[in-house]
Amino acid sequence: MSLRRVVIVVLILSALAILIFSIRFNGKLRDALCSEIVIEIRNEKTYSFVSKRAVKEAIEKAGLQVVGQRIEDIKLDKIRSVIEKNPYILSARCYVSKANKLYIDIEERQPMFRVVNFDNYFVDSRRVMLENPIAIPTYLPIVSGTVTKTFARNELFDFVAYIQADEFLSKLIQQIYVSQNLNIELITALGNQVIKVGRIGKDSGFEARLRRLKSFYLSKTLNHIGWDKYTAIDLRFDKQIVCKR
Repeated sequence: MSLRRVVIVVLILSALAILIFSIRFNGKLRDALCSEIVIEIRNEKTYSFVSKRAVKEAIEKAGLQVVGQRIEDIKLDKIRSVIEKNPYILSARCYVSKANKLYIDIEERQPMFRVVNFDNYFVDSRRVMLENPIAIPTYLPIVSGTVTKTFARNELFDFVAYIQADEFLSKLIQQIYVSQNLNIELITALGNQVIKVGRIGKDSGFEARLRRLKSFYLSKTLNHIGWDKYTAIDLRFDKQIVCKR
């Protein structure tokens, strides 16, 4: 027999062996039973919007059997769909491991700020509004006053995002008030000052005003004259800060 024929025979036998192994392996996989549900929740300690127990209860309530069921019969897409019905969950990924365990990886939404007026809701990092907000262990800026949902999703979101991206400002600003003419006032966590920012719409230049505010605090001027020296700090005037006792 020629070398070429030997090679062809070897290749054919190898392919048959792989095919037989695959058939047997897939048969075992189809017959395997799920032994456990393992749930991982990203940012669980930060926000605590949903618990692992609540996720399992939602799956059971939907009539989806998992533990003790054949791997082939587990409906991964339906399980993911049930989990993502929770408005506080951004996404869920479901898969079965080689150890026949169902893994569910959950990413919670990340709230940016909370609006409290005639409405009460979170606005998350993707500009989505979460109604009926629940208590969470982490601090969020509180916004009150004349806040429409359109304003919250756009100008206000951009304003808060700028503050949150700055380590100093994010610790300084505790509350935000929106007047009827959409002027912004800030309440700090360090003193009793009311900081008048003015308008914050597109091209309003609020970034420069907040940079002046940050420079004012970091200059340590208030350390010398006292944090309670001024009751109001006005940033609305170009290239200056006006303080009122």
